Amino acid sequence: MYQSPDQFARLLKLNTAIDLYRQGRFSARAAAEFVGDLDRYEFLYECRQRGVEPQTYENSDELQTEIDMLAKELA
Repeated sequence: MYQSPDQFARLLKLNTAIDLYRQGRFSARAAAEFVGDLDRYEFLYECRQRGVEPQTYENSDELQTEIDMLAKELA
């Protein structure tokens, strides 16, 4: 299957974002922004197409850690 360089670059970015999301290093929003042309819902759809389940938090401490990390990134 032929892909243009732009299509290949996008696919590479998408696969990288999905892997980082799966590892818990990216939120869905951060992963979508990394890809560049997706919103987080489209990104989550792409994850589901590849068998990657949405992240969930075991407890409120995990969620608070994620919130704190995102707040630092936005500051």
